[in-house]
Amino acid sequence: MKNSILRNILVFLLILSASGCKKFLEEYSQDEVRPGSANDLQQLMIGEVYPIKTHFIKYIDLMTDDVTSNFVNDENTLYRLYNGEPAFTWRADMFETMTDKGLAAVDTYEHYYRCIKGCNVVLDMIEKVSGSEGDKSNVKGQALAMRAYYYFMLVNLFSQPYNTIGLDLDKAPGVPLMLSSVVTDELPSRASMREVYRQIEADLLAAAPLLEQYGQKNSKLKASDLFVYTLLSRMYLYMEKWDKSVEYAGKVIERKPQLLKLSNYTIPVNTANSTVNVFDLNSPEAIWMFSSHEEFNQFFALPAAYGKAPFYAVSPELEAAYDYNWTTGAANKKDLRPAFFYVRYYISATTYDVKLLYGSKTGSSYYTKGMRVAELYLNRAEGLIQQYLKNGDEALRMAALADLNHLREYRYDTRTVSYQPVNIANGQALLEFCREERRRELCFEEHRWFDLRRYGMPQLKHTFRGFENQSPREYILEKGDKRYVLPLPQTVLQRNPNLTPNP
Repeated sequence: MKNSILRNILVFLLILSASGCKKFLEEYSQDEVRPGSANDLQQLMIGEVYPIKTHFIKYIDLMTDDVTSNFVNDENTLYRLYNGEPAFTWRADMFETMTDKGLAAVDTYEHYYRCIKGCNVVLDMIEKVSGSEGDKSNVKGQALAMRAYYYFMLVNLFSQPYNTIGLDLDKAPGVPLMLSSVVTDELPSRASMREVYRQIEADLLAAAPLLEQYGQKNSKLKASDLFVYTLLSRMYLYMEKWDKSVEYAGKVIERKPQLLKLSNYTIPVNTANSTVNVFDLNSPEAIWMFSSHEEFNQFFALPAAYGKAPFYAVSPELEAAYDYNWTTGAANKKDLRPAFFYVRYYISATTYDVKLLYGSKTGSSYYTKGMRVAELYLNRAEGLIQQYLKNGDEALRMAALADLNHLREYRYDTRTVSYQPVNIANGQALLEFCREERRRELCFEEHRWFDLRRYGMPQLKHTFRGFENQSPREYILEKGDKRYVLPLPQTVLQRNPNLTPNP
């Protein structure tokens, strides 16, 4: 019996090392090869499920109002401008065009389903492998949590916003629900949005107690109970279940209230701090992290030449949203986030004036995306404000202000002056301030596009110039535009005729 288990483990590991987990998941069913232990399944999670070294929605910020485009006539680097154009101009064939350009990591739909398949393999096999109850429960909790995360991302990329006025959740197409690793000939159709959200919620609620009990020692590169609470808070925020969003945000803050106080560290002069930031293995507010240094700038190409503008950069609107004192050597720099959260570039070859280039919140460990405590303060504040707007309970307004001021105090320069709290009496004005604060704090962490969707899909305008003799052209994403829902890639539709394309 021991020899048989050992042989299965060796075969499994050989397949993983020789052909990769991707090939294993595509060509082998659970009846042919079985991992022998919970540790084998944990290794499968690391190899196939966690997006630690890369991410697959590199284009998402190009579609928002946080980015502007500049034409620089430099034939050696101009291709970078064209690489981002399909997403920046919201083209219906954006995936096909970016793929034709040879860009990696734009197969969002396919990649997320590969990760879901890895989760399903773990969940189908977890009761059939050896290992302690704690080890098996921990891996199972991680698989449930990550499956929920990928379905949450898919349904928010390829389906309508949950809070769309007049939307029938039982009829609105979501995404296919694949809940087993068993290979079948059946081509799945799209489940309703209600079914998808129910599955996400069920997976998270099932994962929570497992990770609460057995996942306390999980690193920041794995799902934990705090990961689950954060995603539940985010999901309920999108669903406008304000009380539940507040509840789960509070669960995280109660356990992990710490934020990184930026004024305790040397303020970067020209580029993002390379040793400490909010996403770091040692950051007190990091909950879960992924991405790597070579991927962190996404499509935000470096300037074509010294003193020249980059092809894509932080929009003037976003840059102006920060109360940052650019004066060199100022004793009070005010809002420190532009210094710590962005890489900057010189706007002149002869001066030290700089402008924001792209978001980069990495520390010495080079992780740039994921989940952190700051989001929970913002989620809770927004949920409290929305409840205040309904019932006028002054305690809710004050609690929301307390969360926002607490976050801001950790972001402002308090080396020589005390932070001055804001006090906004009007509920609607406070909601707008909270949304602006969310934009300032969570920029370039894959929140803005989803936030714009749930804010009612406002009109956006981008200006793009592709050739030297071409006048800048304005592209408009109208309010409520159908392009706020990404198109299903043609390759996916061709492989599965049962899928209903997005309009």
